[in-house]
Amino acid sequence: MSMGCCGQGRATLRQATAASRPGEVPDRTMARVLVRYRAQTPVTIRGVNTGRMYRFDGENAQQHVEAGDAQALLGSRFFVKAD
Repeated sequence: MSMGCCGQGRATLRQATAASRPGEVPDRTMARVLVRYRAQTPVTIRGVNTGRMYRFDGENAQQHVEAGDAQALLGSRFFVKAD
C-alpha cells in the first residue's frame, strides 16, 4: 500500500488495519451472565479474567458475573447458569 502525503491515505490505511484484525475479540466487560452457586458453604472467588471478587453463599446463591469469569465458574460442578 502506498501512502500519500498530508493524510491522503488515512482512510485506506484505517480500512486495511481494521480488515487485518478479523479475529480480534470484542470487549466483554459489558456482557454478564447470571450464575447460581449450588453449594451452601460461603465462598469468595476471584474472577480469572477480571480479577473481580464474587461472594456466594446459601442466601446470595446467584448473581451476575462478567462473561469471561462466568465461563470459568460454569466449568466447575459448583456453578450453573441461572434462568
